[in-house]
Amino acid sequence: MGRTWDARQRARGLTALALLLFLGATAVLAVPYRHSLATTRAYEAAARTRGIPAVVRKLENYTNGRGGHYWVEVTGPPSVSGRIDLDDSEPVLSSLHKGDRIGVVVWHGHRTDITFRGNVQQTTDSPTKYPALYLGSGLTLLDGGVLALYCAGRLRRGMTEPDGFGVFDEFPLTGKLIVGAGAVTVASGLVTVEEHEGDPLEFVGTWIPLALIGLAVWAVRRRFRNRWLD
Repeated sequence: MGRTWDARQRARGLTALALLLFLGATAVLAVPYRHSLATTRAYEAAARTRGIPAVVRKLENYTNGRGGHYWVEVTGPPSVSGRIDLDDSEPVLSSLHKGDRIGVVVWHGHRTDITFRGNVQQTTDSPTKYPALYLGSGLTLLDGGVLALYCAGRLRRGMTEPDGFGVFDEFPLTGKLIVGAGAVTVASGLVTVEEHEGDPLEFVGTWIPLALIGLAVWAVRRRFRNRWLD
């Protein structure tokens, strides 16, 4: 009796968690995601200029196995002077030296791009990375809600079984696919944020190949595991 009551309470808790995750996903997708997408489209539609002239005083272009440091410090008008952070060294930072004259594009008060010899590189202030961040967050919350509901359903079904079972006992393929979809969504969000890809189609175009790669790895691993057990 006590075990059944505990399982019922856990199922209710998981259902409540699922509802909260669904509400969170709806809020993220309806407000910050839509706003960031509109901002990105306005930014991309704006005419590109050569930027406000500035002079490179210091720069950092350092990469190691765990990441890197990418920034350039410039002097010029007050709207552009100071340190400008970047996500990578290409296509502009790697070509810069102290004393070079570059252009700094200012959009709605933010230094969004640097230009040099016809090349343009977005800065960390560019709005193009935020849609993918919010889209990935919203979809991850949605996937978490689906997983919580699925686990709640397993608990309820376990109460009707003679011996019962736990949430993760012999976790079936459906549950593993839900978890895998969430992991791929997180990875896709990180990739598209890093690449400053604001278009939702770019997110989908990243998600599909990552999902196929994940399925292929899982299938190969399962095949070798079955051979080993045999």
